[in-house]
Amino acid sequence: MKKPGLPNIVSLAILTALTSVFWIFFSVYRVFTTQPTPSVPAPISEPLNPDFPSGVIDEVEKRIFIEQGQIPATVILASPSPSPSVSPLPSPTPTPSLSPSPQPETSPTPTTGAGLPTT
Repeated sequence: MKKPGLPNIVSLAILTALTSVFWIFFSVYRVFTTQPTPSVPAPISEPLNPDFPSGVIDEVEKRIFIEQGQIPATVILASPSPSPSVSPLPSPTPTPSLSPSPQPETSPTPTTGAGLPTT
């Protein structure tokens, strides 16, 4: 036997209520976490004057003009060479050989308790 489910209108009402609660929660959270916009001083926010003052052009024309011969020769110095840096060398790794290397025969020397050989 089939159980009767929730009507579509009830499902829609529950989803709408959940959406509204989350929307309100995140709006309040955003209000408390965002930083206020900085205030801009009045001189900075004033519009620019589009008229170009004609006195500026006269001042540019009155400036000193230097001929090519009046400019002293520039000396270009070579950059110093970098100092050598010390880097560690790779340590040699022993390679295994197929034949065993002969080792010198040593006989153990009996010693006394003080580490001196006995006579």
